[in-house]
Amino acid sequence: MNDYNGQGDSSWVNTFVFIAGFLLGAGTAILLTPESGSQLRNRIARGAKTAQDEFSDMASQTKEAMQAWSEEAKETMKHAANRVNSAVGTTKQAVKASPQDSFDE
Repeated sequence: MNDYNGQGDSSWVNTFVFIAGFLLGAGTAILLTPESGSQLRNRIARGAKTAQDEFSDMASQTKEAMQAWSEEAKETMKHAANRVNSAVGTTKQAVKASPQDSFDE
């Protein structure tokens, strides 16, 4: 049976509708402001610069966090690989050391 219920699609649609509504509302507000064109352009430019700076900061913070996570993941994988190799080595030694011992009992 197919257990897919489509809830993931619904959240994407809701997010898209929210963003589209936000942009439509912002555009309407900009068009209906009683400012002159040059004042409006300056305000939009300042807002765009602020948004660009914030996105740039978020991107650099995300990059740093991902690098830290990547290093931590590498160390965890190395540790796990060492434990697996140790377990395999111990198992090999146990098998080589006592093949006759288990038959003698």
